[in-house]
Amino acid sequence: MRTDYLPSDESSVRVFVTPPSGVIRLDDDVAVTEAMHGDVLLRHYAFADRWFKINVTTDRDGQTVETGALRQRFAFNCDIATPMEREGDATFAVDLFVDVLVRVDTRTLYVGDEDEFAEAIETGLMSRGEGQQARRGVADLIQLVEAGKLLPWLDDVFPFGPCDPPAAPPMRREPIPDRLLPHVRRSW
Repeated sequence: MRTDYLPSDESSVRVFVTPPSGVIRLDDDVAVTEAMHGDVLLRHYAFADRWFKINVTTDRDGQTVETGALRQRFAFNCDIATPMEREGDATFAVDLFVDVLVRVDTRTLYVGDEDEFAEAIETGLMSRGEGQQARRGVADLIQLVEAGKLLPWLDDVFPFGPCDPPAAPPMRREPIPDRLLPHVRRSW
């Protein structure tokens, strides 16, 4: 499976390819992939009806683990982004700057990059409508976390448990597909 992901301020897309054995759910509503990045498993959730994507770090037994710098550890890296678009075995999204990082306790969170988000709206890297939806995505995530429902919700989408995921191929960069360009993309 191929995932094209464009932070709104870059001139190319980041392409992540997941080997077929790492695609654990792919339909028009949800994409769930997993692959090993060094000694940590990264499970990626993308949704067609949500303004965020969630990356969960676990061990091979499906237990969440924290990564990141000592002062900013997290087990859930939630990227505020446009809803997933799917074409065959490829998915597409645009990063909207704001991140919600959640600790392994599933209750402690940090919202980051809000200054970059505000600047992106002011400079036209994203539409005001995308900005409003992004704020709603942040609020939805915070509500899931504060209610203690983030992990159970993700487990309902695809259960956590022991697995043998493939190694993650290196990320590569490619020209931006027209479907992700400002003023053209569906979410604009």
